[in-house]
Amino acid sequence: MVSWFNSWAQGIILAVIIVTILEMIVPEGKNKKYIKIVMGVYITFTIISPIISKAVGSDFNIDLNKYENLLNQNTEITDTNIGDINDKNIEDLYLTTIKNNIKKELEEEGYQAKNIDITANINVQKEETEIYKIDIKDVSKLNNNEIKKVNKIEIGENTLTENENNFLSSSEIKNIKETLSKKYEVDEKKIYVNGN
Repeated sequence: MVSWFNSWAQGIILAVIIVTILEMIVPEGKNKKYIKIVMGVYITFTIISPIISKAVGSDFNIDLNKYENLLNQNTEITDTNIGDINDKNIEDLYLTTIKNNIKKELEEEGYQAKNIDITANINVQKEETEIYKIDIKDVSKLNNNEIKKVNKIEIGENTLTENENNFLSSSEIKNIKETLSKKYEVDEKKIYVNGN
């Protein structure tokens, strides 16, 4: 026990001497405080290491390979998660872009759409996209700031008639479907305008 205590004290004295010499050698500057922190950790490790070794009953060694492997595993998992998130963001951006393009094309044709749903299979890795369905709801004609005739209103009746100027005819719906079918290479049967 005395020999153990003697070697422990000699290790501490040697560490303090080394740190003192290094403090004198290191020039003043921004990095000196960081070097002092490292030297303090060295002295602390020198003091604690023999005590832990005695308590555990074996040499106190840090197995850096174990921690390095753990870090690499976590990095691989994080890279996979980030890749999945990026793919999802790309898919969302692609669908949003298509929706905005459809809205602009409808506006150029004189229509407005309040809600557009797109069902598609997007493979970001292979850069392939297949649109299964385009569902455009609440499509109506744009107001051209002209004075429009008001329909006759009857009080006491529960039936409501749609404004003739906003109602889309079957030929207008067919025209919209043809335009979108050509542009996005989707079968007209898979394009729905106001439920048709």
